[in-house]
Amino acid sequence: MKKLIILVLLVAALAAAPVMAADNGAGKTKVGTILGRGFFATAGFPMGKTTELNVYAGTGWNFDVVTLGANFLFTLVDIDIEGETFPLSLGPQADISFGYYSGVVLGVFADLRWEYTFDFPLNLFIEVGPGIDIHMFDGGASMRFGWRGGLGVRYVF
Repeated sequence: MKKLIILVLLVAALAAAPVMAADNGAGKTKVGTILGRGFFATAGFPMGKTTELNVYAGTGWNFDVVTLGANFLFTLVDIDIEGETFPLSLGPQADISFGYYSGVVLGVFADLRWEYTFDFPLNLFIEVGPGIDIHMFDGGASMRFGWRGGLGVRYVF
């Protein structure tokens, strides 16, 4: 019973956190790049005060794979460091990659992003997303631990 109460309180706190977050950089389109498990072009579109839809496309460092994906992030909290606001966001992410040993990989992740938007139109962020990769090749399939993440820089419109 105690575990259930703790779980309910945790879910309620996570659900309420986006409502309490400030409006730092919300409502602005952001376009840029992510460097992580390769390099990617990314675009973020505002979907409300505390939500953002991001799409990305890119390749691995050896140009051996093409990846297309998206995530939907909810601002959990605005972290204040010496008067500056650093939003922390969490949300689901999914992508599809072509080219891994002539196969296809579907990925599903929980993406966590910490970002900062300067007074001039520049946004920097770091993100990591653990999850699962489903590798499909030659009529077979396997499921493995996967992750996505990287450092990003975006121009704010």
